[in-house]
Amino acid sequence: MPHPDELTRLLQDGREGRPEHTEVPWWKKQSPWWAMAVLPLCTMAVGIIVAPRIEVYTSLACLAHRPDLYEGTMATTWDTIKSVPPLCASDPKVMKVVAKLITAENTIVGVSSSLTTGLWSSLSDRTGRRTLFYIATFGALCGNAVFILVNYFGKSLPGGYWWLLLAPLLEGLLGGMAASVVAFASYVSDTTTEQTRSRTLSIKYGIHWTGVSLGPLLGSLALRVTGDIVSLFYIAVALQATLLLYVKFIMLEPLSEERQGLARANWKLYRDQGKQATEGQGWLGKLWSSFLPIVRPLSVILPVKKRGSSPSSKPRRDWNLFLAVTSIALMYMAAGDLLYKFQYTAAVFGWTAEENGYFLSMLSASRGLYLMIILPLIIKLLKPPTREVEIRVESDVEPSGNSSHPPSTSTWPRISLSLEALLYVVMVLVPSPASLYLLGSLGACGNRSVILSLYMHQGGLEIGAVFGALGVLANVFGQVLSPVLYGSVYVATLAVFPGSIFVISMLVIGSAIFILFLHGTLAPDSELQVGEEACSTGIIADT
Repeated sequence: MPHPDELTRLLQDGREGRPEHTEVPWWKKQSPWWAMAVLPLCTMAVGIIVAPRIEVYTSLACLAHRPDLYEGTMATTWDTIKSVPPLCASDPKVMKVVAKLITAENTIVGVSSSLTTGLWSSLSDRTGRRTLFYIATFGALCGNAVFILVNYFGKSLPGGYWWLLLAPLLEGLLGGMAASVVAFASYVSDTTTEQTRSRTLSIKYGIHWTGVSLGPLLGSLALRVTGDIVSLFYIAVALQATLLLYVKFIMLEPLSEERQGLARANWKLYRDQGKQATEGQGWLGKLWSSFLPIVRPLSVILPVKKRGSSPSSKPRRDWNLFLAVTSIALMYMAAGDLLYKFQYTAAVFGWTAEENGYFLSMLSASRGLYLMIILPLIIKLLKPPTREVEIRVESDVEPSGNSSHPPSTSTWPRISLSLEALLYVVMVLVPSPASLYLLGSLGACGNRSVILSLYMHQGGLEIGAVFGALGVLANVFGQVLSPVLYGSVYVATLAVFPGSIFVISMLVIGSAIFILFLHGTLAPDSELQVGEEACSTGIIADT
């Protein structure tokens, strides 16, 4: 049996250096466009049903707990979705049920996808990338089908609307949105070279945000025409079914049989070694061994001892990376208030799924504009001029006092987060649709700015390991802890102060700002230049 390092080398050799035959027709050539061409279908299917889910929750909860609000309408379970009484969205009892459903949905999909995405991604190495597309898309399709079926038969099912939670469970067990992100990124990585990968990923994220912003917009327009909220779930199912057919009959498999075979052999070898390592361990040790791959990426962010610029200085622990990642984790938590914002707008502003769809389109478009245009311009403006390299000798005296770090490197993330916190203050003091749109359009830059500075702090070195840790924290803070925090607070305060979710976001972001002020400059001036690569490779966009 080959050694793991030998297998890894063979995998890399099989991936690079394969001659391209010019006589192969274009429809048989491997290209990232086989995946990127259908990326809008995937993102539109997601965006089109984000806001309608809240209205479905509201209608079914209202029918179960406040049927008196439907008196005189002669509504059935199916008809209630078409015409939800305005009082349902602002009824405290209904609002509590909806908040509990949102919390349970986000927690279920967050926990389950955290446990399964890595497994499905590993399977795609052994059976092909199209397998991951199948699994992730089929999970999303099943989730939307559950919403449709519960709307038809929820009244006669034991448990009623709680059957809706089967949707996030199925979606999470089959990888969720995280698996879709991995599928597209892996396909692009398999079909590009080091020279073309950055540009291709930039195009990919442009297409991604285009689809995310168009989905809610098209959904709102379709809702205006049909007047039926369930029709949007049919549209999403149709888009996902089209994607499945495309993957089955049109999309080319980027992984050769040789690479898949080598990956299977490598996986079997490591599995056998893992079995030998856990022999004789108790059930607790085996359980820890199974969770170790999930928590191991976090070890890279722990503070390590570093020696100062002077040879005589004692090693000190560098907390910069740990504190920066902690602030980003808090920003992931703050981003988990989106669905509660939709519930807030329905209760306070009387918005329907159509108005919430327009808001989500604006939010996604602003984020895409910031990532693709504004942030690269900021990087160019802040990048220090190229300086000549000084050759130091032993007699050189180490400078004391202030370093030459440009203050703008660490100042920009603080300004971005402070602006976002200020916008939340405005939303609390002056709750209006205009304030919410202002928050959505100008508050999209904080998290990405901190991540940019983190990338520059690393100087691009071992950034994959750092962002692997960020991926774990994104699931834990954004999809597990965040819904628990916002859901419990919103349920407890919605009757007296539904705007409490904005106070929580303000406090969370304020904590992130405080952490950023605990340490000095996030990135030395010599490392700012790699920030451009962070944007071009999609690292910032992906997070």
